Amino acid sequence: MALAGSGYAECLLLERKSLPRTKACGSGLSPWTLTYLDRLGVGAEVRKRAFRIDGAIIAGVDGAGVELRGDHETAILLRSEFDELLAREAERRGARLQEGCTVRRIESRNGQVAVETNNGTFEADVVVDCTGATGGFDRERRHTDSSAGGTTLHTIMAWYEGMEGCSDVVELFFDRELKPHYGWVFPETSRRVNVGLCFLPGPQQPNAREHFQGFLERRLQHRLRRADQLGKWIGHPVNVSAMPRKLAAPGVLRAGEAGWLADFATAEGIYHALVSGHLAGTHLAELAAGDWRNDLDGTRYQAKVAKALGPRMLGGRVLMSALKSPALDLALRLRSLRATREVLKRAFSGLYHG
Repeated sequence: MALAGSGYAECLLLERKSLPRTKACGSGLSPWTLTYLDRLGVGAEVRKRAFRIDGAIIAGVDGAGVELRGDHETAILLRSEFDELLAREAERRGARLQEGCTVRRIESRNGQVAVETNNGTFEADVVVDCTGATGGFDRERRHTDSSAGGTTLHTIMAWYEGMEGCSDVVELFFDRELKPHYGWVFPETSRRVNVGLCFLPGPQQPNAREHFQGFLERRLQHRLRRADQLGKWIGHPVNVSAMPRKLAAPGVLRAGEAGWLADFATAEGIYHALVSGHLAGTHLAELAAGDWRNDLDGTRYQAKVAKALGPRMLGGRVLMSALKSPALDLALRLRSLRATREVLKRAFSGLYHG
């Protein structure tokens, strides 16, 4: 959207599948995400299609929860709709969208980048890598990032229609088996919800399906007895880190989870992908308007992303440390106190997202 709309460069958008396509994601749009979508010029259209969220229920290890409501604007929009909306808007602004195009290799050659796909090889001045957590173009770098503070969380989720007790709030469950991460119930319409969880895998631990089965039985079995499951359970890894780094290679800028840009505590990635993608597009438009050689190593792009996302990502690391402690459960035991509810509301004002 940013690069094609600038008019300074020809922009080709490659999509492996055909739109719309399913994405394993909570599909939550946080307050700052909605504000950023306004900046991109699509906020009104997103709100028109989305399901508005007006609060959150936070539950601790003993099952007791507290409902928090405030003035934060939050929404849920199925990723199949959200992603297609953005891709079509990029087309409208001048990008050429090619669907069903699998990228097999990216290689820098003499100042140009060769992108090898199942539909032939494309030559480009620069590539923005948005291949997400499973992109395989730089496995050595992924290993390096993982050993230097990056972490890969696992998520699994399913959709249900007719689940009991749902309203205009999201629900977050900080189970003993999942802490410091959580399970969730996110309403997408008045009848349909997505239910899922994220966790840090480790040796001697249950796998994703076992974690999910246990979570459903402990927390939601009675509410799902009359609900219909829509489709199958699906899962996906999430690459998270505490600070943006190594976002460029010769001829390539990395955005979203391809650059490990997702929140350490909450696994939120939509906002980080929007910001980094927009910064990549505007940065390249500036270079195209002047001289491509002004930032061949991506140093300026890296600095822009660090300035925009660094404080929030560090905050996620701090929140992670707090969630590992008994503090949340102690606060929930005092949830009837007005002061406690206010502290919880401030602490979790931004957490009801995907």
